Parts: sequence; structure tokens; C-alpha cells
Amino acid sequence: MTQAVERQKSILEIVQNLTLQQQEEVLNFIEFLQFKSQKHDISTKGKSQQKSPEELGWPPGFFEQTYGSCQDDPIVIDDEDNFAQREEAA
Repeated sequence: MTQAVERQKSILEIVQNLTLQQQEEVLNFIEFLQFKSQKHDISTKGKSQQKSPEELGWPPGFFEQTYGSCQDDPIVIDDEDNFAQREEAA
């Protein structure tokens, strides 16, 4: 087998042994790498039809600095307040 096929099999085996949440993080990272590669390809080919995050008003490096920042702090939505049972304002 070629080295590329061996590498693909190795990656697949590792990913299959991860939790669903970890697999989601891997997928997010792959999409980030694809975006980063696409951004590089576009910048080397000239004008881009898609605006960069900076052109859309995001601070430089924002996504690179904040990517994955919530992975250890899951968002929990609880039912503390039942809006159907609230008292009407006087």
C-alpha cells in the first residue's frame, strides 16, 4: 500500500476510537484546516470572491485564537424559569 493510504487508515482507526464529542472536534479542526488552505490558495491566485474574516469586520486572528475555547466548558441549558407560569406584571 502507498504511504497515503496507510496514513488514511491510521487516522480513521484513531478517530473511530474517539468519543462522539472528540470526533466533532476533529471534524471542526479539519474544516478549519480546509478553510485555512482555501484562504491561502485564494490569496496566491489573486482576487477572491469570498471576503476574509478581517474584511467582514472580525479582528485579525480572531478565529485562530478562539477556536476550541469552549471545548472544556460545555454550554448547559436548564429549565430554571418556566415562562408559562410567570406572574403577570401589574
